[in-house]
Amino acid sequence: MRNKNFLARLLDDWPAKILSLAAALLLFFFYRLNRLEDRYLSLPLSVAMNEEYVPASQYPRSVRVTLRGESNDVFSIQEEDLVAVLDLSGERSEGVVKAPIQIEKKGSALGVDPLEILVEPAEIAVGIERKVSRIVPVTPSFRGYLEPGYELLSFDFSPAEVEIAGPASAVARVDDVSTDPIELAGRKEDFTVKARLGRKDPLVLVVGSETVEFGAVIQKSLAVKTFEGLEIAALGLAEALELAEPLPAGSLRLQSSKADLRGYEPAAATLSVDFSALRRPGTYTLPVVAALPPDFAVDSYEPQTVTVVLRAAARKESNP
Repeated sequence: MRNKNFLARLLDDWPAKILSLAAALLLFFFYRLNRLEDRYLSLPLSVAMNEEYVPASQYPRSVRVTLRGESNDVFSIQEEDLVAVLDLSGERSEGVVKAPIQIEKKGSALGVDPLEILVEPAEIAVGIERKVSRIVPVTPSFRGYLEPGYELLSFDFSPAEVEIAGPASAVARVDDVSTDPIELAGRKEDFTVKARLGRKDPLVLVVGSETVEFGAVIQKSLAVKTFEGLEIAALGLAEALELAEPLPAGSLRLQSSKADLRGYEPAAATLSVDFSALRRPGTYTLPVVAALPPDFAVDSYEPQTVTVVLRAAARKESNP
């Protein structure tokens, strides 16, 4: 009998009771909703692939993530505890694939409830191709200029070639790998630096180390200047001998720094012939010698030899 009375009281005016319960639930829902806050993050996107295939088209390198939950919870989550992943590891053929972006939670993001995670974009279409590799040379990229009066004589890399890998179509377009700019400004001596390798195509990676050792040889800037009509000096000619004819004029082609050559004039005995070993008249072929300061190099000179006729010197008559 009591159960019937309880049931009768429970069902008495039941529409109003249901409306009251619904209103209470709505109030509770809106209360919880008002306590939730949004937090916006930009996460790097990683692509999971198998060993045979790689992405062959551009794709977003980061995604926008919205976290919705209670304020204390969403702002306590560390960014590194959320990982955005595009999982293409199951693909086994070339083509264009569309896949959803997954958010993996770890660390401080685990156990947060309520927590709603929205990703923009939600899915991505990516072309995939078979992965290939090849060996290509390293080429330098320079920035700035050496000290005035100096030049880059030579350079080398260690290693001189590197292996690259990526989608077949992209790898086929890469003929070399350039370094990031190597600074030359103000240098006037040999130097060695570690140079980072650049990437012409973001889909093509360098296998192994992304740096090479660059070595440069620097020298003074050299120039060449020709001097014509130079007198050839006769050195060591015995007093009892004389030249039947004057020595011919010579020409001299010198190599040195531009600054040193700019104001240089050959000295009187720059080109000379040594007669000190000759004591008798006759016809002789003798070498012409070039004498220069230490900072100059002889590129060439003419004549290399001269043929001369020596005769007895005329006697000088003495005055009575």
